[in-house]
Amino acid sequence: MIKKILTFLFQNRRLIYGLFFLITISILALTLLPPENLGSNRLFQYDKVGHFMMFFSWTLVFGLLYISIKKEKSNLIIVFFAGAFFGIIVEILQVVLPFGRSLEFYDAIADILGTFSATFMLMLIKRNYLLKK
Repeated sequence: MIKKILTFLFQNRRLIYGLFFLITISILALTLLPPENLGSNRLFQYDKVGHFMMFFSWTLVFGLLYISIKKEKSNLIIVFFAGAFFGIIVEILQVVLPFGRSLEFYDAIADILGTFSATFMLMLIKRNYLLKK
């Protein structure tokens, strides 16, 4: 089943591009907009879990896009560093932009852990489903 899903996604790369764009815009909106523009929700009390899930999703989709382009030559270290860099840049932008946000060290840690987990999953996917002939 996973092999079929991967084959479908790789044959329809526009879906991966669209999902990547959507996730990127969502992350930027949720992390950079002023908190009062996001409304109040009990979900926000799980901030670190949210950061983990956002960057896990972003890295997973970015990694699938990268693998679909590079195939066997894809280097997942690049995927990990891209996700970690994106997470750190978002945290820095929270301080730089005048939207009342602040840099939180543990948010960056959650971002990197989400990125690492997705990269590990991509490694398993690549090894078990894409490199096997």
